Amino acid sequence: MRSLPVELYSEIVQYLDRSDLAAVSASSKDLQALATRLLYRHITFHKDSSVRQIIQLFMTIANRTAYIAPLVQRLELDWTARSDRGGPIASMLHADLPRMSGLTYLSVSPALDIFTWAFDDVTIPALREFHLANWFKLDRGFLARHPLLKRLSLGEYNGGHRPFRDPVPQGLEYLRMSSAAYALALLKRLPHGEDAKLQRLDLCASSYRNPEPGERLAILRLLQDSFPTTSQVNIFGMYAMDVLKDPHATPVKHVTRAGVPCYQHGVRSYREDELRGILVGVARLFPNVRTLDFLGGENGFGHNPLSYRDIARLVETVDGFGPVELVVFPRGEAFSRIGPNVFEPRPSRVDDYPQILWPDL
Repeated sequence: MRSLPVELYSEIVQYLDRSDLAAVSASSKDLQALATRLLYRHITFHKDSSVRQIIQLFMTIANRTAYIAPLVQRLELDWTARSDRGGPIASMLHADLPRMSGLTYLSVSPALDIFTWAFDDVTIPALREFHLANWFKLDRGFLARHPLLKRLSLGEYNGGHRPFRDPVPQGLEYLRMSSAAYALALLKRLPHGEDAKLQRLDLCASSYRNPEPGERLAILRLLQDSFPTTSQVNIFGMYAMDVLKDPHATPVKHVTRAGVPCYQHGVRSYREDELRGILVGVARLFPNVRTLDFLGGENGFGHNPLSYRDIARLVETVDGFGPVELVVFPRGEAFSRIGPNVFEPRPSRVDDYPQILWPDL
């Protein structure tokens, strides 16, 4: 293999899985640099990752900062933390994050709210996507230190009223929040009208303490009046039906893709009449929608007694869905319109089903 050109080595390593990359990196100096670059490009702490594995990883990054840290582009923290070891690991994360100069994607699962302080006074220079499940402890200067953010998810919020410090990222294209009050405050500080950048909003109406109906209605008015670029809106969660069926809600006429909340945490399924009521609300709020995405929860679509074909036929019967051309279900199964009030299954799956992190939060 020593006689092979480096371009061929580069092609070979692209097709290796992580275990093969590790073996190649340890056994061949010719491939070590190429394999190492791919090994550390995308790091995931899985739910069953051991404490030893995680500590060893951060020690490797700390000990070889100049070589390893800049290679990391995507970091997913989905680990189910043990409280007795979470603190030391969060300390290591706090030290290593600023060294990851190429990190563009960071997500932190609901189990790791103990890690939130690890972002205090931290700047990740290349960060473009940040997804945090529990954010009430988040340093309120975090957004101001990351002006290049394009995609932002802030899930469950458990209290407090401290606003984010200015400036907030002015180029946000995607926003997912579960606090309507904070979402409204943030939307007011983004560019509006011809300068607007926001393309998609995911609003989880899940607060059992404060349903926030006024704020949610104000968000819809703001989308209609100030965000002509926002073409995709998903409203889901415990109070989604209240929002969709509110007679005072402002229709958003430029939305062409909308989510239909078909799964609610703690509810096994919706009856046909309940689902019809949701669809009527979606049709009224988004009169020019062309794609409907039927949204599932953490475990998919729940146990809905209606088949996908039954639901597609239900869409056919709802006034106001004349412009709808595509009906999409979890895992990309879809139905296309083939004629007036007729939908048939697509032969291939849709690859842009709107994944929402932690839809039950």
